[in-house]
Amino acid sequence: MPTRTLEELRSVVGTSARTAEGLRIEAGKVAEFAAAIGDESPIYRDAAVARERGYEAIPAPLTFTRTAEFPRYRPAEFVEPRGFGLGLDPTTTLHGEQSYEYHAPAVVGDVLSATATLTGVRRHEGDRGGEMTFAEIEQVFEDRAGRPIVTVRSTYIETEGAEVLDESSGSRDPEPPDAEADLRLL
Repeated sequence: MPTRTLEELRSVVGTSARTAEGLRIEAGKVAEFAAAIGDESPIYRDAAVARERGYEAIPAPLTFTRTAEFPRYRPAEFVEPRGFGLGLDPTTTLHGEQSYEYHAPAVVGDVLSATATLTGVRRHEGDRGGEMTFAEIEQVFEDRAGRPIVTVRSTYIETEGAEVLDESSGSRDPEPPDAEADLRLL
């Protein structure tokens, strides 16, 4: 469970934190990212093709802003997780949902920064995992002129710990299986 009470968590709803700085959209990195996601479109490698399709420069693939997670783009004052120090246990926290709202294409030559806002926190009793804490965060990436490029909405879910169902007996085992023992059986 979080190290902070629900009231403490709710007290920071609406606060914002800088989560990325200096995310340069570079041609080589765009081409590498496109290759990594298996997109062979020449729009990510050839400026002439990009211009023919209406872009001012080579566009970044739609999820390129995920690279802002790398430490080199984090501001010095950044606090995990997601800039708010919510006290969620990373060993029991899941990435529950993610959505993107695009305002303008990120193109080669842009330098982006991002600010995240904690938009909601709630708790809910789960069927098998005990109490769950949900944290909803909205992150806006902007270019140097302050023009919004993409808004990313994410939900993180911390669980108390899931029970493991013993399929042979149908009973619930409060302890997770021994992964090393399972590997030794292979």
